[in-house]
Amino acid sequence: MQKQFDIIVLSKEELRPQIEDRALGWFNAENFSDVVHDLDAEWTILAKPSVRITRPFLNAVADACVDFPYADAFAPRILNADSHEVLSSGFLIDLKKGMEEEFRTNENAEIRPIASLSPECGIYSTRLLQALHGFDPDIFTDMRFLDLGLRALHLGANLFATPRIHVETITRQMANPIKDADCVKELGRVFYKNLDIIRYFQFAFHHPTAFNALFKNRKELNAKSLQVTELSKFTEETFHKVST
Repeated sequence: MQKQFDIIVLSKEELRPQIEDRALGWFNAENFSDVVHDLDAEWTILAKPSVRITRPFLNAVADACVDFPYADAFAPRILNADSHEVLSSGFLIDLKKGMEEEFRTNENAEIRPIASLSPECGIYSTRLLQALHGFDPDIFTDMRFLDLGLRALHLGANLFATPRIHVETITRQMANPIKDADCVKELGRVFYKNLDIIRYFQFAFHHPTAFNALFKNRKELNAKSLQVTELSKFTEETFHKVST
């Protein structure tokens, strides 16, 4: 029997499944590529250990998968378990800030295209995850999710923020990546690798430490960029849809 969902808890520790159900496959891995060959559900949920996977959440995800057959990934709203405050959602590209949480600019809470899903929790087509072959091993912060999303856009995938789907986390507040020097450097690498050079410089102009992406391992970055973009379906129209 094919499972309804496979759920990968992004942790190297072996954690107990939150819901015991034969229709759910549970895996623990820091990189989804470690278990991607064991997945047999059509949809896979990537979630951090702090996220509460509940039946109402899974039911809402199942409805969205049926209602939006053209989607390849969904970003739920991430709520604090105590206050129910919105903490995170999908990301939009902002060449000044680096990226912007979708919910901060989507006042009408509409389903809209995004550049990547939240590192806290995301719903992905298993086929898409298989095509992406895992996280970039040279990215060590949560910027690996932005890189994953941009690589998906180059493949022609459709990523959507879905405000009607809520999932709770025991996390109280999300970190601001632009205040973290390592995240800024990795954002620079992500933009240099996945966007054109002019847009990379627009970001680096506001964040000079991002120039490390250009002067450190430039040859390797150029090779990765070529691999990502040479058959790209990431159009100018798509860029504007997923940007602030």
